[in-house]
Amino acid sequence: MGYAVFAAKKQTIASQLNCVQLQHLQRSDEQFSLATDQLSLKQQLSSLSAAHAGELADLYAKLSEAKDTNDRAAINAQIKEIEERFKQETDDINRQTYEVSIKEQAIQMEVKRLDTVVTVLQHQLEAVEQAEGKEIQNATPKFGGLG
Repeated sequence: MGYAVFAAKKQTIASQLNCVQLQHLQRSDEQFSLATDQLSLKQQLSSLSAAHAGELADLYAKLSEAKDTNDRAAINAQIKEIEERFKQETDDINRQTYEVSIKEQAIQMEVKRLDTVVTVLQHQLEAVEQAEGKEIQNATPKFGGLG
């Protein structure tokens, strides 16, 4: 009868362990997805900076060739408009990057918690298996032999 108790306990712990390991795997997938998102945002920021530099280079070239004050004022207004748009787009990307970073940190903490739960369940499973082994040894009949 005692062996059935050990088997049931091992099955329960193994089931819990499998569930926690599945959650761990899901969180790892989420981490990968967030890392991909963060890389994409960094690439967007890099592309945006390159495009911004190109636009400004053209305008500065026009500014150096401008003959009168009205042309210079118009070009300076375009430069200011482009810089403001760049700042807004950069702030938006940085906000998204920050949000992804916060999510990554939360998932990382969850993964650490799940690692701890996995370790605890593995130790419980080992303890039950050791207790089962001792019980089997104690239940084995011992013969003293014949004189």
